[in-house]
Amino acid sequence: MFDAEQDEQPQHDHVFYDEYDQQQQQFDDEHGQQHQPDEPMFPGGPYDLSVLTDYEHHIAINVWNGQERRALKVVSNGKKQDKFIDIRYHLPAQIDHWINISGLRPLRRCSLHMIDGNMISAFAERCHAETSSFHLPFGEMTITLDDVRGLLSIPCTGEFFTPPANVNEDLATDAAVELLGVTYDEVVTEARTNRGASYSFEWLKEVFFKKLHERRYDCVARAYLLHLVGCTILADKSFTLVSAKYLFLFQDLDSCGKWAWGPAALVVLYDYLRDSTLPATKQIGGYLSLFQTWIYEHFPHICKRDMDEHISSMPRMFRWTAKQTSGNVAYYRAKLDALRDSDIIWAPDYDQNAVTRFIYYSELIATMLLPMPCKWR
Repeated sequence: MFDAEQDEQPQHDHVFYDEYDQQQQQFDDEHGQQHQPDEPMFPGGPYDLSVLTDYEHHIAINVWNGQERRALKVVSNGKKQDKFIDIRYHLPAQIDHWINISGLRPLRRCSLHMIDGNMISAFAERCHAETSSFHLPFGEMTITLDDVRGLLSIPCTGEFFTPPANVNEDLATDAAVELLGVTYDEVVTEARTNRGASYSFEWLKEVFFKKLHERRYDCVARAYLLHLVGCTILADKSFTLVSAKYLFLFQDLDSCGKWAWGPAALVVLYDYLRDSTLPATKQIGGYLSLFQTWIYEHFPHICKRDMDEHISSMPRMFRWTAKQTSGNVAYYRAKLDALRDSDIIWAPDYDQNAVTRFIYYSELIATMLLPMPCKWR
């Protein structure tokens, strides 16, 4: 009986695969698809370019052809935040209240003091804008809203921000006069220095302390919160400036907690990751502390880092401390090439009280992100 069962099994397998082949052929015929070519259009690249439509412009082609790009320039604004105001400094109650209702208080203690540009560059080489994910040997991975919420403890649901159209120097000047309480001459000088509709971190610090002395607490809160998001979730590639359009996030301080900060962080980071895949790109913006601690959480063997005891009152990102490493981009590239699915922590031990599971569209860059709690939660 045992031998008979052994003989029957291959027959069942044969029937199954015949049916599968017939179904696959029918699908290909209906969709006008051809079988996979023997060789990819680009060496080392995908066989089918229907998904990765911009692959011909991707840095991966240069890497495959031996045309190395220097590590992307990266900056951590953690020290800028620490130097702005001592975390132990007690702000007036009204300012503290506005910081609390904004939902951004956790960002005061989140940022790393050091970013590994080589590691960031190696991951950027594997990012594809069409899927907003990293292509790894075992499949695709991406930074999700669960990661943002779990690491930063900032709101991931709420309203999406649409800045005023055409925020130019004139509008940036008017906004600063109205919302930051500065004089016209002061902000004109700042705008000319920056050559655009933006404010420098140093200038915002000056406004903060000047208005604190004058007890213009609404202006103090706006200067502080604008500096905070400019150093973190809305950081750009200038590393010293924040766009004037973001000042309108804090126009009404009593309702500034309505914004979906988590999705905003992902939109900005994904946008800069998209840019980093172009061979000519030399630096990357976005909240790189979020990016690097996401790597720490999911890739435990990829690099050196220290983990402190997690304090429940602090964001989870606060537990991580970056360490100086000697690996170059090629070193991390080899590490990623050798990864197996068993090397990954798929579900980090985030505080479940701080995590909401989300279903959302992947086209974040088009601001089509729709977060909602899963039905099974």
